[in-house]
Amino acid sequence: MTSVGGHPRQAELEATLTAHLDQARARRCASKEHAIAVQTLCALGRHGEAAALLDRLAAMPAGTAEDDEALGFAAFAAGAHQLSRDCYARVVDARPDDPLAWYNLAAGERTIGQLEAAEAACDQALRLSPGAYEAALLRSVLRTQTVDRNHVEALQGMLERAPAPPAIISLHYALGKEYEDLGDYDAAFHHFSCGATVRRQTLSYEVADDVAKLRRIIESFDAGRLALAPGLTPPAYGFIVGLPRSGTTMIERILTGSPRARSNGETDNLLGALGEGAAATGADVFERVAGANGARVLAGYARRAGSPAAGDIILEKLPFNYLYAGAVRLTLPCARTLLVNRAPADNLFAMYSTLFGSAYPFSYSFGDLAAYYFAYSELLDHWRKVLGPQLLEVAYENVVSEPERNGRKIAGHMGIAWDDAMVRIERNKTASATASAAQIRRPIYRTAAGRWRNYERHLRPLLDLLEAGGIDPFRARNGPEER
Repeated sequence: MTSVGGHPRQAELEATLTAHLDQARARRCASKEHAIAVQTLCALGRHGEAAALLDRLAAMPAGTAEDDEALGFAAFAAGAHQLSRDCYARVVDARPDDPLAWYNLAAGERTIGQLEAAEAACDQALRLSPGAYEAALLRSVLRTQTVDRNHVEALQGMLERAPAPPAIISLHYALGKEYEDLGDYDAAFHHFSCGATVRRQTLSYEVADDVAKLRRIIESFDAGRLALAPGLTPPAYGFIVGLPRSGTTMIERILTGSPRARSNGETDNLLGALGEGAAATGADVFERVAGANGARVLAGYARRAGSPAAGDIILEKLPFNYLYAGAVRLTLPCARTLLVNRAPADNLFAMYSTLFGSAYPFSYSFGDLAAYYFAYSELLDHWRKVLGPQLLEVAYENVVSEPERNGRKIAGHMGIAWDDAMVRIERNKTASATASAAQIRRPIYRTAAGRWRNYERHLRPLLDLLEAGGIDPFRARNGPEER
């Protein structure tokens, strides 16, 4: 958890907002000054105003390429992905020889589901800059590679010339993905392992610190405190939580197949609202959040996330909001929490084989993964005991096996009317900026369940650690065995 309370630079940010809006009005176009205003509004938690400003900017005359580049970045961060993509497309038109502009366009195309256009933009970035390793990694994850159409040879050449850890790491993950698609699992694991090892070496991180935080959450949100939680009210908000790569994005896509549900994606709205409502005193941040004022938290969350119309639901899918499930129960009786579980062998390997940004630093070694998972499992056991009907647990394996039956159960918990068509996630056109952005453009599939079997020999040290700690690696907490 980060520090809580009012924004430490509130007055400075308000002054910045006023100054840049004044400068933007003088320019009479969608400008970089507007971009700074959008970012400042988001920093102040005024997301509704930021969204309204972005809507106005979409109808304004374009400025320079520099303006579009700034707006593309700000719009992406604010979740206005179509506008972001359009801004980056204008940057490419103005600067066709700029490989970074093409990479930004590729990322924008991927987010809105235009995967072929994203691949073409990656290709152009690499033609202009053969060492553009970020474009190489993005291109590898956009589709399933085939014997006749892959980039293994090019990636191997790039890896031989890679100058520094960031490039080396990305290229190993790209090769791991492509070799897996080609069915060469030994080569795939070699590259995933090399990438993870180098990434771990670049981090200053101790998993024991995270383990201590999870145990402190259990202490701060004990059964006595949770017994004082207010009664639940009809749902207006929903939180989809779980480890990354557990299936949270797939379930978000199912639920947003309803016209009565929309998702803000992965945001810090909840943490910001908890910071506003946190108690002024307490032994540490965990205790202050546990003593948060519910009315202030709800008001702060509604301002950030929006207020749904009657009968509508606003979702948030930030996986590690599992940390704050107790705070949700104490402060947001109009919310429901959905915890997505997945067989640990699959879930942890999916994390190990994914290159995240700054989040989830425990993902890059088997020892860290096992240690974190033990503490995570203890936290989930605690939430199961104290959160009552606000929490529903669901297994990824059950959803992909029987999507309509389990989708109906999930939707009912979240207060969303069910329609069997909601499981056709490939028809859902909303944007996604998650690690699963390419996969969720396909129909629901079962092939990712049991993926660990292809790597069992390599995963044996991790599986042994889990089993020694009393964890069944092959079964989700409430799902079928995937042995």
